[in-house]
Amino acid sequence: MRPVRNILDLLYAWRGRVALAEFSRMRIQVVRLCITGDSAECDWLMRPPDQWDHRLPPPVREEHRTGRALDDALQVRELIFRGFPEVHQAKLRMYRDIGGSEPELMLVGHVERETHGAWRPVASIVARARLFGFRFSLIGGGLERIAPS
Repeated sequence: MRPVRNILDLLYAWRGRVALAEFSRMRIQVVRLCITGDSAECDWLMRPPDQWDHRLPPPVREEHRTGRALDDALQVRELIFRGFPEVHQAKLRMYRDIGGSEPELMLVGHVERETHGAWRPVASIVARARLFGFRFSLIGGGLERIAPS
């Protein structure tokens, strides 16, 4: 019964963060969440550009979207480790839905609960995401599709 309670706690925490706008105004669409022993896997879809950014120049709009996506990845990591005390490692994947065909893999994280050196203060969301174990490709400030490994 405890694993079910942990999942419910995670979903409530996730919903609360959305309501408090820690995430963007649009909700993250979780495609898959699997908890097995001391490991977890979670796949979700990258949110579309924020409607409030539509008047920004395209490079700035892409930088905003990238920042939100990386922040989402860090938040998902935090919620999984906080919600499931027995989980010590997780494989996290973010996909971009391109409508009608297979989603594109945009970010992969093989993350651990204990990440040495990742807690030092880093201003850049890009550097912070890399310190925590996320792998992604940036071109001109925007996330680009990566090859599955």
